[in-house]
Amino acid sequence: MRPPLSFIALLALLALLPAVVVGFALPSKARCSRLRLMYSDSDGDGSLIRMSRRTAVQQAVAFGASLSASLPASAAMTDETATFALPSTDASYRQQTPENVRAGASLRTSSAPLLSDEISFTITKADLQKMQGGLGLELGEVSFRTNFRVVIKSVAPNSLADKLGIQPGWVVVSVNGADGERTNASGVAIYFSRAVKQALNAPGGSTQASLTLVFRDPSKFRSELENFPTSDVAANGGGTPSVSTKVAPAGDTTQRYNDGSLRPGASVTEQSDQVVTISQLIPPKLCNRRATTDDLLEISYIGSVLETGAIFDGSAVKIEGKAIPGRGNDISVFFVLRKQPFGQFPPGWDVGLEGMCVGERRRLIIPPVLAYGATGVPRRGIPPNATLQYDVTLVSLNGLATPQ
Repeated sequence: MRPPLSFIALLALLALLPAVVVGFALPSKARCSRLRLMYSDSDGDGSLIRMSRRTAVQQAVAFGASLSASLPASAAMTDETATFALPSTDASYRQQTPENVRAGASLRTSSAPLLSDEISFTITKADLQKMQGGLGLELGEVSFRTNFRVVIKSVAPNSLADKLGIQPGWVVVSVNGADGERTNASGVAIYFSRAVKQALNAPGGSTQASLTLVFRDPSKFRSELENFPTSDVAANGGGTPSVSTKVAPAGDTTQRYNDGSLRPGASVTEQSDQVVTISQLIPPKLCNRRATTDDLLEISYIGSVLETGAIFDGSAVKIEGKAIPGRGNDISVFFVLRKQPFGQFPPGWDVGLEGMCVGERRRLIIPPVLAYGATGVPRRGIPPNATLQYDVTLVSLNGLATPQ
Protein backbone atom coordinates (compact mmCIF):
# COMPACT_ATOMS: atom_id res chain seq x y z
CA MET A 1 0.00 0.00 0.00
CA ARG A 2 1.43 3.36 -1.00
CA PRO A 3 1.65 6.02 1.74
CA PRO A 4 -0.53 9.06 1.26
CA LEU A 5 0.97 12.01 -0.60
CA SER A 6 0.70 14.26 2.47
CA PHE A 7 2.89 11.82 4.49
CA ILE A 8 5.60 11.86 1.76
CA ALA A 9 5.55 15.67 1.75
CA LEU A 10 5.96 15.71 5.54
CA LEU A 11 9.03 13.42 5.32
CA ALA A 12 10.58 15.67 2.68
CA LEU A 13 9.99 18.73 4.84
CA LEU A 14 11.65 17.06 7.85
CA ALA A 15 14.69 16.19 5.73
CA LEU A 16 15.15 19.84 4.82
CA LEU A 17 14.94 21.18 8.38
CA PRO A 18 18.73 21.11 9.19
CA ALA A 19 19.35 23.57 6.38
CA VAL A 20 16.87 26.07 7.81
CA VAL A 21 18.12 28.74 10.17
CA VAL A 22 15.70 29.09 13.05
CA GLY A 23 14.54 32.58 14.06
CA PHE A 24 13.52 34.59 11.00
CA ALA A 25 11.21 36.73 13.13
CA LEU A 26 12.73 39.20 15.56
CA PRO A 27 12.36 37.64 19.05
CA SER A 28 10.84 39.60 21.89
CA LYS A 29 12.87 40.47 24.99
CA ALA A 30 11.61 37.39 26.79
CA ARG A 31 12.46 35.10 23.89
CA CYS A 32 15.80 36.81 23.28
CA SER A 33 16.91 35.97 26.78
CA ARG A 34 16.36 32.28 26.09
CA LEU A 35 17.73 32.20 22.54
CA ARG A 36 21.00 30.28 22.58
CA LEU A 37 21.02 27.66 19.81
CA MET A 38 20.56 28.00 16.05
CA TYR A 39 20.64 25.40 13.28
CA SER A 40 23.35 25.66 10.67
CA ASP A 41 24.26 23.17 7.98
CA SER A 42 27.13 25.04 6.37
CA ASP A 43 29.31 21.91 6.77
CA GLY A 44 26.60 19.61 5.53
CA ASP A 45 26.50 17.54 8.71
CA GLY A 46 23.45 19.05 10.32
CA SER A 47 25.42 19.97 13.46
CA LEU A 48 24.32 22.53 16.03
CA ILE A 49 26.44 25.64 16.54
CA ARG A 50 26.16 27.57 19.82
CA MET A 51 25.74 31.33 19.37
CA SER A 52 25.12 34.28 21.62
CA ARG A 53 21.68 35.84 21.45
CA ARG A 54 23.22 39.02 19.99
CA THR A 55 24.81 37.06 17.12
CA ALA A 56 21.60 35.13 16.60
CA VAL A 57 19.47 38.22 16.28
CA GLN A 58 21.99 39.93 14.01
CA GLN A 59 22.01 36.96 11.62
CA ALA A 60 18.28 36.35 11.79
CA VAL A 61 17.22 39.92 11.10
CA ALA A 62 18.85 41.40 8.02
CA PHE A 63 17.42 44.85 8.60
CA GLY A 64 18.60 45.09 12.22
CA ALA A 65 21.84 46.95 11.55
CA SER A 66 22.68 49.52 14.20
CA LEU A 67 22.04 53.21 13.69
CA SER A 68 25.66 54.15 14.20
CA ALA A 69 26.89 51.69 11.59
CA SER A 70 24.49 52.94 8.94
CA LEU A 71 25.15 56.65 9.37
CA PRO A 72 28.01 58.52 7.73
CA ALA A 73 30.55 60.07 10.08
CA SER A 74 29.53 63.56 8.94
CA ALA A 75 25.80 63.08 9.61
CA ALA A 76 24.25 66.25 11.04
CA MET A 77 22.15 65.95 14.19
CA THR A 78 19.60 68.71 14.86
CA ASP A 79 17.23 69.54 17.71
CA GLU A 80 13.64 69.22 16.48
CA THR A 81 11.71 69.72 19.72
CA ALA A 82 9.96 72.82 18.44
CA THR A 83 8.50 70.90 15.49
CA PHE A 84 6.82 68.41 17.84
CA ALA A 85 5.58 70.68 20.64
CA LEU A 86 3.16 73.56 20.23
CA PRO A 87 4.05 76.73 22.16
CA SER A 88 0.50 77.16 23.44
CA THR A 89 -0.04 73.64 24.76
CA ASP A 90 3.34 71.96 25.24
CA ALA A 91 5.52 74.80 26.49
CA SER A 92 7.18 72.69 29.19
CA TYR A 93 8.36 70.18 26.60
CA ARG A 94 10.08 72.75 24.42
CA GLN A 95 13.76 73.55 24.53
CA GLN A 96 13.29 76.78 26.46
CA THR A 97 16.88 78.00 26.49
CA PRO A 98 16.72 81.83 26.43
CA GLU A 99 17.88 83.44 23.22
CA ASN A 100 20.71 85.36 24.89
CA VAL A 101 22.39 82.14 26.08
CA ARG A 102 21.17 79.66 23.48
CA ALA A 103 24.52 79.52 21.72
CA GLY A 104 26.26 79.20 25.05
CA ALA A 105 28.60 82.13 24.42
CA SER A 106 27.98 83.73 27.81
CA LEU A 107 28.73 80.48 29.65
CA ARG A 108 31.59 79.17 27.58
CA THR A 109 34.68 80.84 28.91
CA SER A 110 38.33 79.98 28.94
CA SER A 111 38.79 81.20 32.50
CA ALA A 112 38.32 78.80 35.41
CA PRO A 113 34.83 79.00 36.94
CA LEU A 114 34.48 80.34 40.47
CA LEU A 115 33.87 77.35 42.72
CA SER A 116 30.86 78.24 44.84
CA ASP A 117 31.46 75.63 47.55
CA GLU A 118 35.05 76.57 48.45
CA ILE A 119 35.74 78.50 51.65
CA SER A 120 39.02 80.29 52.32
CA PHE A 121 40.58 81.36 55.63
CA THR A 122 43.66 83.54 56.11
CA ILE A 123 45.25 83.22 59.56
CA THR A 124 47.72 85.92 60.58
CA LYS A 125 51.00 85.36 62.38
CA ALA A 126 49.54 87.05 65.47
CA ASP A 127 46.68 84.54 65.59
CA LEU A 128 49.08 81.62 65.19
CA GLN A 129 51.19 82.89 68.08
CA LYS A 130 48.14 82.93 70.37
CA MET A 131 46.94 79.40 69.56
CA GLN A 132 47.48 76.67 72.12
CA GLY A 133 47.89 73.03 71.20
CA GLY A 134 47.85 73.58 67.45
CA LEU A 135 44.97 74.43 65.14
CA GLY A 136 42.66 71.89 66.78
CA LEU A 137 41.91 69.82 63.66
CA GLU A 138 41.67 66.04 63.43
CA LEU A 139 42.10 64.80 59.86
CA GLY A 140 40.54 61.77 58.22
CA GLU A 141 40.58 60.49 54.66
CA VAL A 142 38.42 58.80 52.08
CA SER A 143 40.25 56.69 49.51
CA PHE A 144 39.35 55.10 46.18
CA ARG A 145 42.06 52.96 44.64
CA THR A 146 45.08 55.27 44.82
CA ASN A 147 43.08 58.52 45.08
CA PHE A 148 42.42 60.31 48.37
CA ARG A 149 40.24 63.04 49.83
CA VAL A 150 41.32 64.45 53.17
CA VAL A 151 38.42 65.62 55.34
CA ILE A 152 38.06 67.33 58.70
CA LYS A 153 37.14 64.52 61.07
CA SER A 154 36.65 66.67 64.17
CA VAL A 155 37.33 70.17 65.54
CA ALA A 156 38.53 70.64 69.11
CA PRO A 157 36.28 72.93 71.21
CA ASN A 158 37.63 76.45 71.83
CA SER A 159 40.52 75.84 69.42
CA LEU A 160 41.62 78.30 66.75
CA ALA A 161 39.84 76.21 64.10
CA ASP A 162 36.66 76.26 66.19
CA LYS A 163 36.81 80.05 66.52
CA LEU A 164 37.26 80.39 62.75
CA GLY A 165 34.16 78.28 62.13
CA ILE A 166 35.81 75.32 60.39
CA GLN A 167 33.37 72.40 60.33
CA PRO A 168 33.71 68.60 60.40
CA GLY A 169 33.12 67.01 57.00
CA TRP A 170 34.83 69.75 55.02
CA VAL A 171 37.36 68.64 52.39
CA VAL A 172 40.88 70.07 52.57
CA VAL A 173 41.61 71.69 49.20
CA SER A 174 44.92 73.45 49.83
CA VAL A 175 47.31 74.64 52.54
CA ASN A 176 49.23 77.76 51.53
CA GLY A 177 48.74 76.75 47.90
CA ALA A 178 49.90 73.15 48.39
CA ASP A 179 47.31 70.81 46.82
CA GLY A 180 45.57 68.78 49.50
CA GLU A 181 43.57 66.69 47.05
CA ARG A 182 46.51 64.68 45.72
CA THR A 183 47.79 63.32 49.03
CA ASN A 184 46.56 61.50 52.13
CA ALA A 185 45.94 62.73 55.69
CA SER A 186 49.59 62.31 56.66
CA GLY A 187 50.65 64.46 53.69
CA VAL A 188 48.20 67.23 54.59
CA ALA A 189 49.41 67.14 58.22
CA ILE A 190 52.94 67.76 56.92
CA TYR A 191 51.64 70.68 54.83
CA PHE A 192 50.02 72.19 57.96
CA SER A 193 53.18 71.80 60.03
CA ARG A 194 55.42 73.37 57.39
CA ALA A 195 53.04 76.25 56.70
CA VAL A 196 52.66 77.13 60.40
CA LYS A 197 56.43 77.11 60.95
CA GLN A 198 56.97 79.24 57.84
CA ALA A 199 54.41 81.81 58.99
CA LEU A 200 55.81 81.98 62.54
CA ASN A 201 59.39 82.41 61.29
CA ALA A 202 58.56 84.97 58.60
CA PRO A 203 59.19 88.69 59.24
CA GLY A 204 56.13 90.54 60.46
CA GLY A 205 54.16 92.20 57.68
CA SER A 206 55.55 89.97 54.92
CA THR A 207 53.29 87.95 52.64
CA GLN A 208 54.64 84.74 54.17
CA ALA A 209 53.60 85.75 57.69
CA SER A 210 50.17 84.17 57.29
CA LEU A 211 48.50 80.81 56.71
CA THR A 212 45.88 80.41 53.97
CA LEU A 213 43.57 77.41 54.15
CA VAL A 214 40.98 76.46 51.50
CA PHE A 215 38.21 73.94 52.22
CA ARG A 216 35.27 72.56 50.27
CA ASP A 217 31.86 72.31 51.91
CA PRO A 218 29.86 69.59 50.07
CA SER A 219 26.59 70.66 51.69
CA LYS A 220 26.98 74.21 50.32
CA PHE A 221 26.87 73.02 46.71
CA ARG A 222 23.73 70.97 47.34
CA SER A 223 22.09 73.87 49.14
CA GLU A 224 22.82 76.30 46.31
CA LEU A 225 21.30 73.91 43.78
CA GLU A 226 18.01 74.58 45.56
CA ASN A 227 18.59 78.33 45.94
CA PHE A 228 20.74 79.60 43.11
CA PRO A 229 22.77 82.64 44.21
CA THR A 230 21.71 85.83 42.46
CA SER A 231 23.88 88.39 44.27
CA ASP A 232 26.70 88.19 41.71
CA VAL A 233 24.54 88.03 38.58
CA ALA A 234 24.42 91.79 38.04
CA ALA A 235 28.13 92.09 38.76
CA ASN A 236 28.84 89.48 36.09
CA GLY A 237 27.09 91.44 33.37
CA GLY A 238 23.61 90.04 33.83
CA GLY A 239 24.57 86.40 33.32
CA THR A 240 22.71 83.40 34.65
CA PRO A 241 22.99 82.26 38.29
CA SER A 242 25.41 79.33 38.52
CA VAL A 243 27.02 77.01 41.06
CA SER A 244 30.19 74.99 40.56
CA THR A 245 32.12 72.27 42.34
CA LYS A 246 35.35 70.41 41.63
CA VAL A 247 34.75 66.67 41.44
CA ALA A 248 38.37 65.72 40.67
CA PRO A 249 41.61 67.71 40.91
CA ALA A 250 44.22 68.15 38.21
CA GLY A 251 47.19 65.82 38.16
CA ASP A 252 48.24 62.27 37.55
CA THR A 253 45.36 59.82 37.04
CA THR A 254 47.45 56.74 36.30
CA GLN A 255 46.10 53.57 37.88
CA ARG A 256 48.86 52.33 40.17
CA TYR A 257 49.39 49.92 43.03
CA ASN A 258 50.08 51.31 46.50
CA ASP A 259 53.82 51.01 45.86
CA GLY A 260 53.51 53.34 42.85
CA SER A 261 53.95 50.69 40.15
CA LEU A 262 51.58 50.67 37.16
CA ARG A 263 48.66 48.29 37.14
CA PRO A 264 48.55 45.80 34.25
CA GLY A 265 47.47 47.52 31.03
CA ALA A 266 47.66 51.00 32.58
CA SER A 267 49.49 53.91 30.98
CA VAL A 268 50.60 57.25 32.44
CA THR A 269 47.73 59.72 32.16
CA GLU A 270 46.93 63.19 33.47
CA GLN A 271 43.86 65.40 33.69
CA SER A 272 42.95 69.02 34.31
CA ASP A 273 40.62 70.13 37.11
CA GLN A 274 37.26 68.42 36.63
CA VAL A 275 34.60 71.00 37.46
CA VAL A 276 30.82 70.64 37.28
CA THR A 277 28.92 73.89 36.64
CA ILE A 278 25.14 74.10 36.92
CA SER A 279 23.31 77.21 35.66
CA GLN A 280 19.63 78.04 36.05
CA LEU A 281 18.34 79.17 32.66
CA ILE A 282 14.63 79.24 33.55
CA PRO A 283 13.54 79.37 37.22
CA PRO A 284 10.40 77.44 38.23
CA LYS A 285 7.18 79.39 38.72
CA LEU A 286 6.37 77.37 41.84
CA CYS A 287 8.48 74.93 43.82
CA ASN A 288 7.55 73.22 47.06
CA ARG A 289 8.68 69.76 45.95
CA ARG A 290 12.18 69.19 44.56
CA ALA A 291 13.68 66.20 42.78
CA THR A 292 15.62 63.86 45.04
CA THR A 293 16.92 60.28 45.09
CA ASP A 294 14.44 57.63 43.84
CA ASP A 295 12.21 60.19 42.10
CA LEU A 296 11.01 59.44 38.55
CA LEU A 297 12.04 62.38 36.36
CA GLU A 298 10.70 63.17 32.90
CA ILE A 299 13.04 65.55 31.11
CA SER A 300 13.39 67.27 27.76
CA TYR A 301 17.02 67.93 26.88
CA ILE A 302 19.62 68.68 24.23
CA GLY A 303 23.26 67.63 24.56
CA SER A 304 26.27 69.16 22.81
CA VAL A 305 30.06 69.04 22.97
CA LEU A 306 31.19 72.19 24.78
CA GLU A 307 34.40 72.60 22.80
CA THR A 308 32.76 72.39 19.37
CA GLY A 309 29.07 73.13 19.95
CA ALA A 310 28.12 70.01 17.94
CA ILE A 311 24.86 68.34 19.01
CA PHE A 312 25.38 64.66 19.86
CA ASP A 313 22.14 63.74 21.65
CA GLY A 314 18.75 65.00 22.68
CA SER A 315 15.26 63.93 23.62
CA ALA A 316 13.93 65.09 20.23
CA VAL A 317 16.72 65.07 17.69
CA LYS A 318 16.85 64.12 14.03
CA ILE A 319 19.79 62.87 11.99
CA GLU A 320 20.00 64.29 8.49
CA GLY A 321 16.38 65.37 8.92
CA LYS A 322 15.19 61.84 9.75
CA ALA A 323 13.78 60.65 13.06
CA ILE A 324 15.83 58.12 15.02
CA PRO A 325 14.28 54.64 14.68
CA GLY A 326 12.69 53.30 17.83
CA ARG A 327 12.00 56.62 19.52
CA GLY A 328 8.50 57.02 18.17
CA ASN A 329 8.77 60.82 17.93
CA ASP A 330 9.03 61.07 21.73
CA ILE A 331 10.30 64.43 22.97
CA SER A 332 11.13 63.44 26.54
CA VAL A 333 12.82 60.63 28.45
CA PHE A 334 12.25 59.10 31.88
CA PHE A 335 14.83 58.02 34.44
CA VAL A 336 15.10 57.46 38.20
CA LEU A 337 17.41 59.94 39.90
CA ARG A 338 20.59 58.31 41.32
CA LYS A 339 19.26 54.81 40.69
CA GLN A 340 20.01 54.19 37.00
CA PRO A 341 22.24 51.29 35.91
CA PHE A 342 25.82 52.40 35.32
CA GLY A 343 26.33 53.66 31.77
CA GLN A 344 22.65 54.16 30.91
CA PHE A 345 22.74 57.93 31.53
CA PRO A 346 25.68 60.29 32.19
CA PRO A 347 26.61 60.30 35.92
CA GLY A 348 26.63 64.10 35.70
CA TRP A 349 22.82 64.05 35.53
CA ASP A 350 22.62 62.70 39.08
CA VAL A 351 24.74 65.64 40.24
CA GLY A 352 23.16 68.43 38.19
CA LEU A 353 19.45 67.55 38.43
CA GLU A 354 19.34 67.19 42.21
CA GLY A 355 16.85 69.65 43.72
CA MET A 356 15.25 70.50 40.36
CA CYS A 357 11.60 71.61 40.09
CA VAL A 358 8.91 71.04 37.45
CA GLY A 359 9.22 73.72 34.76
CA GLU A 360 12.79 74.61 35.68
CA ARG A 361 15.49 74.58 33.02
CA ARG A 362 19.18 74.12 33.78
CA ARG A 363 22.42 74.03 31.88
CA LEU A 364 24.82 71.31 32.99
CA ILE A 365 28.52 71.60 32.11
CA ILE A 366 29.84 68.08 32.68
CA PRO A 367 33.59 67.36 32.75
CA PRO A 368 35.01 64.20 31.13
CA VAL A 369 35.28 62.33 34.43
CA LEU A 370 31.46 62.43 34.77
CA ALA A 371 30.86 62.05 31.02
CA TYR A 372 32.65 59.70 28.62
CA GLY A 373 36.21 60.06 29.90
CA ALA A 374 39.45 59.64 28.00
CA THR A 375 37.92 57.39 25.33
CA GLY A 376 34.90 59.48 24.33
CA VAL A 377 32.32 58.11 21.90
CA PRO A 378 33.72 58.83 18.41
CA ARG A 379 30.78 57.26 16.60
CA ARG A 380 28.52 59.88 18.22
CA GLY A 381 30.90 62.76 17.66
CA ILE A 382 32.21 62.91 21.25
CA PRO A 383 36.02 63.16 21.19
CA PRO A 384 38.26 61.93 24.03
CA ASN A 385 38.28 64.10 27.17
CA ALA A 386 35.32 66.14 25.92
CA THR A 387 33.33 68.43 28.20
CA LEU A 388 29.60 68.08 27.60
CA GLN A 389 26.80 70.61 27.85
CA TYR A 390 23.20 69.60 28.55
CA ASP A 391 20.25 72.01 28.54
CA VAL A 392 17.57 70.20 30.54
CA THR A 393 13.92 70.97 31.37
CA LEU A 394 12.13 68.99 34.09
CA VAL A 395 8.77 68.16 32.49
CA SER A 396 7.24 66.05 35.24
CA LEU A 397 8.13 64.65 38.64
CA ASN A 398 6.79 61.22 39.60
CA GLY A 399 4.22 61.50 36.82
CA LEU A 400 2.93 64.96 37.76
CA ALA A 401 3.56 67.69 35.19
CA THR A 402 1.97 70.48 37.22
CA PRO A 403 4.18 72.69 39.39
CA GLN A 404 4.39 71.29 42.91
